[in-house]
Amino acid sequence: MSNKIGFGLLVVGYWLFNQGFCLAAQQSNQKQTTNNKQPTTITPVTNVDIVVNSNADTIATDEVLTLREAIAIVNGTLPLGELSEVERRQVGAKKGSFSSRIEFNLPPQQTTIELTKPLSILASPGLLIDGTSQPGYGDSELEAEEITVPVPVVAITPAAGTEIWQGLTVVADGVTIRGLSIYGFNSDSIPDALIPPADIFISHPPNPKELSERQSEADSLHDALLLTEDMLFDSLDMPPPQDVVIENNWLGIAPTTKIGNPNSQFPIPNSQFPIPNSQSAFGVYAYNSSNLKITNNAIANHQGSGIITSRQASNLLIEDNLIEGNGFAGMPDAIRLEGDISGSAIISNLIRHNAGSAIFTFKPNGAIEIRDNEIANNGKRLEQAAVYLMGNEHQIINNQISNQPGSGITVAAVPESRRITITGNQFANIEGLSIDLVSQQGTTVQAYQVGDGRNPVIDNYQLRRQTANLAVNTPQFLTKEFFFLSPTKVTLLGEALPGSTVEIYRVTDSISNDSSSEESGKQWEPITSVSVDEEGQFSITLTEVEAGDQVSAIATHPDYGTSEPAVNALLRALPTAASSVESR
Repeated sequence: MSNKIGFGLLVVGYWLFNQGFCLAAQQSNQKQTTNNKQPTTITPVTNVDIVVNSNADTIATDEVLTLREAIAIVNGTLPLGELSEVERRQVGAKKGSFSSRIEFNLPPQQTTIELTKPLSILASPGLLIDGTSQPGYGDSELEAEEITVPVPVVAITPAAGTEIWQGLTVVADGVTIRGLSIYGFNSDSIPDALIPPADIFISHPPNPKELSERQSEADSLHDALLLTEDMLFDSLDMPPPQDVVIENNWLGIAPTTKIGNPNSQFPIPNSQFPIPNSQSAFGVYAYNSSNLKITNNAIANHQGSGIITSRQASNLLIEDNLIEGNGFAGMPDAIRLEGDISGSAIISNLIRHNAGSAIFTFKPNGAIEIRDNEIANNGKRLEQAAVYLMGNEHQIINNQISNQPGSGITVAAVPESRRITITGNQFANIEGLSIDLVSQQGTTVQAYQVGDGRNPVIDNYQLRRQTANLAVNTPQFLTKEFFFLSPTKVTLLGEALPGSTVEIYRVTDSISNDSSSEESGKQWEPITSVSVDEEGQFSITLTEVEAGDQVSAIATHPDYGTSEPAVNALLRALPTAASSVESR
């Protein structure tokens, strides 16, 4: 009897197990069918003109067209058929065109677009987002020294109480962002966020596999084009966007913010800003880019750097920008360059009042040209060199560097720095050497921020190779004083490395133009240059100097780079016979 009962229970148990297995398999198949959405091919639209006429942040079939809808249209995730008839009137076809344009015609007093969530990446090649199209643009301008930037009318910022990491995210070639104010984008609640926050973030597009996975997981096609950590780090095989242009924008600042005061005191408390959000983390974050142009922008008031690079920023051009008041709550340098920066240039910018260095290159690949910039009153939070360089073959030419609580230009040997050319630069009120070549033994915080001071004469090659620019020796004047042999002429004699060119500097007293300091300092002005002969000798006659002036010199050799400055020599008039008699 017990055997029959046991057999019956076994049969029932097997039946229940089989039913449960079938049910589980059915549910699994249903779930798999539900989650396996068939990816829709997303094809960017590159032949439309769109006019945004509302500052709302919605995608809805209504009477107005928003920026979020415009981006969705050019990305190919919002078909025109899903727009209302009124909305479709804001979209015009561009026959024969291969690029789309987003323009603005927002109502007066409604020109700030407050985002409630992140915008989709900009994935349409050749797209132009044109804030200059808004009525009223160009009515007023910001003028700072030689830099003029029109005040934007259209602004993009997170809504009150909303944290959004990026303002605009560019992943397509040829995108231009023009004439906008973008501010308030950070990740304060997640200090270790893997995706860097910025007003404008530039990186590679998602690869097909990652995009397909995003479509299967996201609630909508629009959400599939939101930047995620997986999209960023699982698509490193994709090429960076090329020929992106960032021009005529205000980054980190609202259109109503007053900037451009040469005597501004930073950091500026947020309470002085008529905006509800905190500062942006970074201005332009070029995580991965090629041929990026950042021109004629005002970039200010960021927690960290105004411009920063990461993996690649080859052929980067930073030109005619005002970059001020950045770095008081994060990365302190106005411009921070890492990764591949080959072929890049920083030209004719006004860089002032930032927390650390104006320009800092950290273990980059490739060389950069830094030319014709005005660099003043930086190092407001950290005492650093105005320009701090790592790497090889950089060229620093014809810059004006003043009022720096550190060296003018510091070159670190990390692991080595060779053939860095530093010529034609003017220095004033520098609390350190105008040019400081650091050795590999300089591993202190001081060495990595300011420099390690004047190098001794080094004759040992092993010691030379451990110092930036192979410790090319500074020129040495033959005497500490040179006398005028005629009323207007004085001849300098000295020694330097054969094959080098010696640049002579006039050193004079200079009153600081920093309003917070009345202390006098020294000004170094290049006046002429002379070649060194095969014996290591140089001689040059000066006419544009006066008795009482001091002179210094630097040497530049094509194989090694530029030296530290020579010890100053004094120019004196010959004592007259009368003065000699009087002195007895």
